[in-house]
Amino acid sequence: MFEEHKTRFRTAEEALRFYFRLRELLHSGRPRRLVADELPADVCAVALNAIDDYQCIGWCMLGLDEVALWLLSELYGPTCFGVHRRTLSHARKASRLEFPGREFRLREVGLIHEHALGVVKRGLRELCMIPVRQVKAVREHRRLMAVRKRTHLQGDRAAERR
Repeated sequence: MFEEHKTRFRTAEEALRFYFRLRELLHSGRPRRLVADELPADVCAVALNAIDDYQCIGWCMLGLDEVALWLLSELYGPTCFGVHRRTLSHARKASRLEFPGREFRLREVGLIHEHALGVVKRGLRELCMIPVRQVKAVREHRRLMAVRKRTHLQGDRAAERR
């Protein structure tokens, strides 16, 4: 879709932290809930500066519902000058204030996060903003290691029986 160039971020998590920190600066430090209307409808062809990066990352979040957008901003938004990352458990507790009529279980928060992060990763990879990992090769390596381990254990058990 876009010309090949060096990736802008190492991970989707890094890109999201950048997005929410820049968002806070652009909104004069007044954090508020991220809504879908704020996200750009079109993506820029090539990200040349921080604003282009901001728009491209925002485009990657299109299609996420209000809970997923809030959760991403809760987990990746700025907390202070130190590196204090919020956990899923912290987000679950904060959800009681944000969505008072809804009770989230920790597992549900984890699934929403996993889905939202997957959507963002796919978009960032499509825009060549994060590296495309060799997922197939990693899965194949893990499968081979599991087979070797099983074969090794079966061989040990057979030797014990003799």
